[in-house]
Parts: sequence; C-alpha cells; structure tokens
Amino acid sequence: MCDTLGTVSSGGVYFAKNSDRSPNEPQLVELIGAKLCSETTLKTTYIEIEQAKETHSVLISRPAWMWGVEMGVNDCSVAIGNEAVFTKGSYGKTGLTGMDLVRLALERAESAKSALEVIISLLDRYGQGGNCGFDHDFYYDNSFLIMDKSELFVLETHDKSWVYRRSETDCISNRLCIGKDGTAYSDEACDFIKVHTDPLFTHFSGSKSRRSIVQKLSSGRHSAESLMRILRAHADDCLNPLIKPTIKSPCMHAGGLIGDHTTQSMIVDLNADLPVVWATGCSTPCISLFKPYLFGSEPVPPVFNANDPKAKNYWLKRESFHRNVLFRELPKEFYSERDEIENRWTKACESAKGDPSAMRSLSYRACKEEEAFYGAWEKKLPPQKNARAAFKAYWTKKNKALFEN
Repeated sequence: MCDTLGTVSSGGVYFAKNSDRSPNEPQLVELIGAKLCSETTLKTTYIEIEQAKETHSVLISRPAWMWGVEMGVNDCSVAIGNEAVFTKGSYGKTGLTGMDLVRLALERAESAKSALEVIISLLDRYGQGGNCGFDHDFYYDNSFLIMDKSELFVLETHDKSWVYRRSETDCISNRLCIGKDGTAYSDEACDFIKVHTDPLFTHFSGSKSRRSIVQKLSSGRHSAESLMRILRAHADDCLNPLIKPTIKSPCMHAGGLIGDHTTQSMIVDLNADLPVVWATGCSTPCISLFKPYLFGSEPVPPVFNANDPKAKNYWLKRESFHRNVLFRELPKEFYSERDEIENRWTKACESAKGDPSAMRSLSYRACKEEEAFYGAWEKKLPPQKNARAAFKAYWTKKNKALFEN
C-alpha cells in the first residue's frame, strides 16, 4: 500500500511518496552512478532482460531484498513512484515487478514522457508479475506517477493493458483512478476503472480514504514542508496511531489485522537545477525527520552508496526508536521540536540550493542534529499506555522476528 503525489503547476514542482510495506522490511536510500554498460543482459528481481547501452545516475529507495525500487529520481530530474492496484483476474507469477519498471525507467529515461514510453515498452515485451511481498506472498498490478520539471503522467495497468493521463497535479493510491478521462489507451478507450477494478481488494486497501485526504491537502502552493504534512497525515478518527493501527491514513500504521506500515518517505523538490531530496530513510514519517540531500553530492545518511551495508543498519537503528515508542502517547513537545528542526533545515536549504558545498554542509548538520534529537528523546519517553491485545501481540511478534532472529 502506498500514496504518491506530484505537481508541475505554478504552485511548485514537487514529487512525494510514502512507501507502505511490511514493517519488518528495511528500505534503503541509495545513490547509483551513471554507467556505460558492457553487459548485454540485466538480472532484475526475477527475470533477465536486455540491458541498455548506458544508464543514468539515480537516487532510489528500494526494499533491501529487491532489485526494483519503490521511488526515486534521476540526473535528468525524472521522478517516479508506483502503487499496487487490484484488478480482475489473476496476476502474473513472474515478469517485471512494478518496482523493476520504476528503476528501469529512471535508469533509461531523460524525460517523463520517455519514462512513460520505457515502462509501456517493457510491459509489452516482458509483462509484469512476481511476488512482491517480504514475509508473505503478494501479487498485484501497478500504477505509476511519472514526472519531470514540466510534465506529469499517471499510468495505470492491468496485465499488459494500460491507460495514462497527463496532469498538472495528481495523486495515486492503491486503486485505479482513470475512467473515461484517459489521454491514451492501449486498447479501445473505455472506463478503465469500471472494466478492470477488483472492487473487494480495492475497498479493503483503504485507498479511497487515503487518496481523499491527499487530494484535500494538496490544493494551493506547495513546499517541502507542506508535503511533509501530507505524508504525515492521519485520518480524523486516528487519534493515536502508536496505540491503534490505521490503513486509511497516508501515514500508515500496522497492527492487528493491518499488515502494512509506512517504511520509507521521500519528497523531491524539482524547482532548482538539481533535485533536492528530502528523505526519512526510515519508517513512520509522523515521528521521523525529513533530511535534505542535493542530488549527486557525496552520500550523507540517510543516503548511501549502492550496496553499502550501513544503509540497512541506519534503517534498523531508526526502527528501534519507532518500536520503543509504540504503546505510548508522545507529548506535543516532541512534534513541535521535530517541526522546529525541519523548519531550520528548509530555510537553510532555500539559501543553499545553488551552492553544492553549502548543501553538503547542511546534510551533515541534519545528520548530526537528527542523532541528537533521538538520543535526547529516548531518555524522556512517557510511560506506555493500554493498547488492544491484538495490537500488542502483532508488534511483539514483529519485534522478535526483526531483532532477535
């Protein structure tokens, strides 16, 4: 489960996504350099495909065990995120995963339109499929939000059928959202929602509520801070997600019967020459800090070089704080301090955007201040509160699997 939004309007050019997956699945933020490829084939998550002659530099967020990625941006300012969508019929048991398609498009495309074409071409040639679950089987089709500095497309699929819509501002959740208003269709124009939606799984995904919340909060001018608020948003009936789970909130919290959790969050500011990425590098954005990073700079946590084992260690360290605050109600001071820190960073970022050295210094400063923030709060957490037995049992089992095995 996930939520993705983007805008190329006069109110700003931004991409943002929450990745909602198994709470025990580490998700890594990595910088991968451009390459001239001598190999003729490429092994993706499950299948081998023809390799491109060269690939772009990309900053990606990927589940630690997969080749494909949940979201990312490349050196041409193309940003992409994907969502699971639930459609009629059976899903492919093998093929390119939606996350493979995101990474391949980022590596091969120099614009949003060319990324759209890359995904459609690969979908037609290789098909989509494969288990995308970490600790359980999970098969689905995919939708994508694809954008650069001037164009934004939403692409939705069912097997090899597809539809896309060109927009200025749009958002996607775990449901088909293009009916008869598509810009182009793979087959005859139709109501893509009505023809292809699996209503049962779509309903229980909570995507209607999440997409409605994102749409409501997305009007007006945008900024990194406004997008942080959207990715941290909870449904009105979610009073304390550290005690009670929520699948209807963009900031998703697992527990009981709800098996998905926001495990990574990313915002990409595309208003300058180089993308500025704000990433949590960890789960649970409502209690996490978004740290700034200038694309192409020396990696600073939460950004790491490809296959650096410290990336997983970073995620696990932050996850230990999240598990420690479960069953508690954090005081208002925690959230106000979080906001004050990020406000300082966003102001510093505005003045440093055109200066790579200043941005690098800001990233290092943010890394140190984040460490101090969590170190201080670990020593003054409030006592645990009562929570439902199913919620406690769920997290006790997850903690044992993550930290004791």
